[in-house]
Amino acid sequence: MEIQDFAREYQSKTDEELLRLELVSEQLTPEANDALKGELSRRVITGTDRLSAFREQEAQRQTEQARNPGSLFSFYGSGRRRFGKAGYLYNSETGMERFTTTVFVVLFYFPLIPTGTYLAEKKREFLSNQITFLEKLPLDWEQVLKVWVVAAGSLLALIWVFKLLPRLLYRP
Repeated sequence: MEIQDFAREYQSKTDEELLRLELVSEQLTPEANDALKGELSRRVITGTDRLSAFREQEAQRQTEQARNPGSLFSFYGSGRRRFGKAGYLYNSETGMERFTTTVFVVLFYFPLIPTGTYLAEKKREFLSNQITFLEKLPLDWEQVLKVWVVAAGSLLALIWVFKLLPRLLYRP
């Protein structure tokens, strides 16, 4: 692509999109970078103050996005739920628990697809479910496998009980 092609493309972008490109300008080709600088100066979107403010805003947005796994819900046993407590720490002075947990897509209470592992914090109180997700971590496959093993074992035990129950209730 030539500079004119990049210039036409950048003219159709919003100021925010151009600022996002400016954040990764070292990854652009020299032609794309020249066209970007030209479009930024044409729109008078220059100055380190605006760019640094946008960088801070973008970093804050990414931090919030990493903290929030979305709404955890379960409607008749289907939806999204968290399972597991690995790396558990308890601070007796503040009454706060800190642990890693994995969020799964569930179907009929059965954890199917892991969507993310999070560092979470929770106040240890009676009937307290309010949890704060501090940061998103790489998927903890050990925790995922443990959850799947427990879920599969529980399902097998449930099937076994339903097969055995009629025999115990209706003995001749």
